[in-house]
Amino acid sequence: MSTRRSVLAVTGLSVVFAAVHRLMRPGVSSYPQSRRSPNRPGMGQSLTTRALPLIRPPGAVEEKAFLAGCIRCNRCQDACDVGAIALFPQQDGPLAHTPHIQPEVKGCTLCLKCTHVCPTGVLQPLKEKDKLHVKMADLSFHKDLCLSFKAKRIRDEQALLMESGREATEADAPYERRGPCGECYMFCPLRNNAVNLEPGYFLAPKFDETQCAGCGMCEEICQVVTQGRPAIRLLSRRNQS
Repeated sequence: MSTRRSVLAVTGLSVVFAAVHRLMRPGVSSYPQSRRSPNRPGMGQSLTTRALPLIRPPGAVEEKAFLAGCIRCNRCQDACDVGAIALFPQQDGPLAHTPHIQPEVKGCTLCLKCTHVCPTGVLQPLKEKDKLHVKMADLSFHKDLCLSFKAKRIRDEQALLMESGREATEADAPYERRGPCGECYMFCPLRNNAVNLEPGYFLAPKFDETQCAGCGMCEEICQVVTQGRPAIRLLSRRNQS
């Protein structure tokens, strides 16, 4: 009986050691895979394996000089009170451990603190008056996904039905009816410059791309409001070649 117990004990330990060894192997994780859409993945995933824009913090010099000068000290990330600055993981090669903004997760509030702690100058120091000259990314706006423009379109459709003698009901409205929004305007650090409200369009935004800093605050809140189908996306303006 004692021999059997010994065999079972050894067998049990072998299973445990095998499991521990497996978890310690490179590329094996004990955490579950992300359930987010492959087109909008979570932080920490490799930029080289996902088509997301490369957006650096405010004040960043051109990309070649940035990669050559950044010493991966993480000071900019430490200075970011809202947690907008993420670091690329090791598997991203030349980009590894350099800072970037991932607006679908957290946009930059343009506090500019990161620009004053960079020891190498790849993030050039900026003052409050410089906010209107920051160009982190380009903005892409899709009216067909904007809730406020949908509200305007639906209102027009309902009015046409009533004019034709038909009673407008909820069944005549598309399922996406959500009403006015205006959150991108409220969250924009440069509102009334980079974005205003379109008159008569249920708080619909009117963007001035020449004044937009590309901070990503509008994309972040649009992602939250539309639950994964934002009308606003930021596009990289950096030459990575």
